Amino acid sequence: MSWISFVTGGVTVLFAYALFTGNEEEEMELAEAENETELNMVVNGPSGRLVTLSCQTCRKLKRHKEIQPNLFQCTKCKRHVDIRAS
Repeated sequence: MSWISFVTGGVTVLFAYALFTGNEEEEMELAEAENETELNMVVNGPSGRLVTLSCQTCRKLKRHKEIQPNLFQCTKCKRHVDIRAS
C-alpha cells in the first residue's frame, strides 16, 4: 500500500511542477517577436503610437495601438479602449 501512495505522490508532484512552470519563456519570445513586427508596421492613425494599457478581455497589461486620438486597440484581442472625454 505504501508503494501506491509513494507513486501517486510522485505523479502529483510532477503534474504540479509541469502545470506551474509552463512555457513562460516561449510565450515571452513569441510576444517579443510579435511586438517587433508591429513596430515595423505602418499604422493608419493620427500618430500610430503603441502604449501599454490594461486590457479588460486579456486581464493583463498588453500593448495597444492608437487608431484614433485617445482610442486604442489591443494588439492581441483587438478590443477597443476608449479614454476620450465623454
